[in-house]
Amino acid sequence: MKIVIVPSWYPTENNPINGIFFKEQAKALQKAGHDVTVLYPEVWTTRMMKVSKAKKGVWVGLEDGVKTYRLRGYNIIPGRVPFATAKVFYSRLVKLYKLYVEKEGKPDILHAHSCLWAGWSVAKLTEKENVPFVITEHSTAFLRNLIRPYEKEQISYACQRAEYVISVGPGLAKELENYISKDKVKIIPNIVDIGMFQIDETKLSQSGVFRFFSVAFLQHKKGMDILIQAFAKYFKEKPVELVIGGNGEEKSELESLTKQLGVEKQIIFLGELNRERVKEEIQKAHAFVLASRFETFGVVFIEALACGKPIVATACGGPEMIVNELNGKLVQVEDIDGLGLAMKSIEDNYHVYNANEIRNDCISRFSEEAVVTKITNLYDQVLRV
Repeated sequence: MKIVIVPSWYPTENNPINGIFFKEQAKALQKAGHDVTVLYPEVWTTRMMKVSKAKKGVWVGLEDGVKTYRLRGYNIIPGRVPFATAKVFYSRLVKLYKLYVEKEGKPDILHAHSCLWAGWSVAKLTEKENVPFVITEHSTAFLRNLIRPYEKEQISYACQRAEYVISVGPGLAKELENYISKDKVKIIPNIVDIGMFQIDETKLSQSGVFRFFSVAFLQHKKGMDILIQAFAKYFKEKPVELVIGGNGEEKSELESLTKQLGVEKQIIFLGELNRERVKEEIQKAHAFVLASRFETFGVVFIEALACGKPIVATACGGPEMIVNELNGKLVQVEDIDGLGLAMKSIEDNYHVYNANEIRNDCISRFSEEAVVTKITNLYDQVLRV
């Protein structure tokens, strides 16, 4: 099957992890035997003039083995102007698509990631090109009520033209039903490369202290303030510790909060961690916890489950499809007592959780093979119509 993927954002030289999930999905689809190409209109803001390392213009080549067409350049129209980015993105996509068709012929299906602005641009493109398309939506803006009024009409247009709209989680799926009929919304999670995340009980902390681990960008939507308050209320001066990875704008406030609550010796801030270090910290911990206010999915939960760790999560849009009785506890957002009691239950009943069962359940639902099968089946359904 010839698949063209159009991401709204994608890894660049200046930001190599931006949209990395889109790239991993493209690689996984190619690994499954499909002919996959990424078309990415790389729109630079004027703020990037001093930091951008790449050259403007069209670039075609292999990126991690995936055929990739980029058209790089600045958008000199101020970002506050409605549709400024959208129009530039669309015009560049048209050029890339024409170049792709000249070289390789028409694709069987187009797959856009996020309505703003890849989904909208693909919808406009296919008004003239007779190619079916689907959209996968990822943005937390839907859950956080951050969609601008003028954007709603364009999202509706993109969703209505798409064959299906894929949501990466149940909370986001419900929001998408405001734009498209329920039967056209499908839930398929992000692909998570869980190969490097393994059970390794030799690394489990042997200090006699029960360890919770959490990692995220330290900002309000990740709920670290709630987590620290819950920890302090239920574990202060007990043989339990909380290790937090990640940097962000709230770090100094969170460190101050631990001192105010008298748990600064039990809560350890590690700062920014690479993926290898995240794996090591998960393996050292007894359990993983994250008290997010909003999540469309929750990749780090999958990584923890792949290491066989029980998890504690909030019902914030994505974790509802991840947590079950086998692997942990789900609590309400900003519920300090609910979170603390769930963590206490994990500590008290740690022996009940079976690492191998947790990992096997994770693989059956969220592995590369499981997700690619779901995506391919949806493509087949579109092409049979």
